[in-house]
Amino acid sequence: MIIKKRYVYIDAPLKIEVEKHFGKTEDENIVSSKERELMEVVAKANREAEAIVLEAKRQADEILQRAQEEYNLILNQANEQAKQILEGALREKDAMLNEFNQRLSKVLEDFDKTLDDILQAYSTKLLRMVRALVAKFLEKEVDPELTKRKLDKVLVHLVSATKVKIRINPEDMKILPPELLQEIRMKGFEIVSDPTIKNGVIAETDIGTIDTTLDFQMTMLDEIFEEFAGNQSLGGDIGAQNQ
Repeated sequence: MIIKKRYVYIDAPLKIEVEKHFGKTEDENIVSSKERELMEVVAKANREAEAIVLEAKRQADEILQRAQEEYNLILNQANEQAKQILEGALREKDAMLNEFNQRLSKVLEDFDKTLDDILQAYSTKLLRMVRALVAKFLEKEVDPELTKRKLDKVLVHLVSATKVKIRINPEDMKILPPELLQEIRMKGFEIVSDPTIKNGVIAETDIGTIDTTLDFQMTMLDEIFEEFAGNQSLGGDIGAQNQ
């Protein structure tokens, strides 16, 4: 009797030995039947294994997909939170910057106002001091010859005038040389004694009035000081506007 060995493998090195007897039909039939059964078992096992592999792959894909979706969700949430934090930081920075600018503007405004007040105070004091000095200077110029000197200057400006009336304080007229008074009258000028005139003369002509009194000079000086102070204030306002 001759026996031929066959080998069948199922996903592993598992060896199944089948003996086949030649010369006997019944034995051959039995062997063939067993082989078919074995092949069916192997095929079924392969199908089940393939199904298991496919199912495992499908589940693995689902797990990967859910993991990717979870990752994307977490990433989006993190990006949104980061964006909100950044926007909040920017808003806070802008608010702090605006507050700083407002404080700086207030400090500069207060400084400008304080400086203007100081300058105004010192300007006022300075103008008063200058006025007092000028007044003292003009008072020192008041002497018996003051009226004569001013009258001589007025006569120089009256060359082209026709109708002239010269007002002089009576006390000053007493100390003027009679020759000078006579010369004035010979020119056709009228001399009027006016007790309201002090420290100078007033000449009224057809072309205008010449006032050389100390009161008039001080009035002119006050106007100059007021104009100077106004220009200083206006200059400060314009400088503030340009800033």
